[in-house]
Formats: sequence, C-alpha cells, structure tokens
Amino acid sequence: MEESVETAPLNGIDEPVHPAREVSLHLLRMLETRLEAAGIVLQAESQRVVSRLQLRLLAAAATFIAIWGGIVLLAIALPPNLRIPVLSGVVAAFLLAAVVCVLRANRLVAGKQVGSLSWFLDSLKLDLEVLARSLSHHQSQTAPQTPPPPEPQPEPERSQVSDAA
Repeated sequence: MEESVETAPLNGIDEPVHPAREVSLHLLRMLETRLEAAGIVLQAESQRVVSRLQLRLLAAAATFIAIWGGIVLLAIALPPNLRIPVLSGVVAAFLLAAVVCVLRANRLVAGKQVGSLSWFLDSLKLDLEVLARSLSHHQSQTAPQTPPPPEPQPEPERSQVSDAA
C-alpha cells in the first residue's frame, strides 16, 4: 500500500503540510459537521415539539367535549335530589386529576437519548473542549523558547594583595 504525503502548493512549490494545520483542518471539518447536525437536530426537535403540541391540543379539545357531554348527560339523567352531590364530586375529581397532571408534568425531564437536543449540546461541548485544548497545545509548542536572561554575576571580591599589585 502506498503512503502519500499531503502537500500544499505555496507559490508553485509543493511543501509538506504541518501536522498542526492538518489537525486544525480536521477540527474545522468536524465543527462544520456538528453545525450541520445542529441544523438537523433543531429542525427535528422543532417538528417534534409542534407535533406533540398539536396532538395535545387535539386531545385536550376532545377530552373537554367528552367531559362537557358527560356532565350534561349526568345533569339530565340524575334525579333532582342527586344532581348537586354527584356533579360536585365530578368537579372535584377533575380538579384532582388536573393537580396530578401538573405535578407529573413538573417532574418530567428532557431526554438524553441519541439525537436529542441535550445529547447534541453535550457532544458539541466536548468537541469545543478538544478544539480549545489542541489550539492551546499548538500555541505552547509554537511559542518561541527564549532562554531566561542571564543573571548578573557578582564581581569577584578582590583581595588587597591583588589591588596592590
């Protein structure tokens, strides 16, 4: 199997590509893919939310009509002495059901399954961390390594004998 060395033309001269540039291009392609995936996830998520909202509104309307019809039927069918206690019990049952539904809805948490918005955002966060680490690593490698300035050395003490000479 042949190995090919990737080269980049610069003023008509082919030179090997620096590994940091290769990694940067790879990370940019990865980020571009993530952005495309973000568009797909957002579109799917918005369609899912709209569909759920439509279905819930339809279910609520059908439930309201069924409940209203049931209450009217009870009011017509019950003898006059039982109407008030039975209809009061029906209203209390529906209020209890509403409270239970609200409490259950407050406990629901967004899913983290593959393809969900939270899954996508977690993956994007990890990708950006990798990009930041690779860029900081690259910057630390390409920073010029200048030696620290030499410390001034104290002058050697001269003895009185050498001064006299």
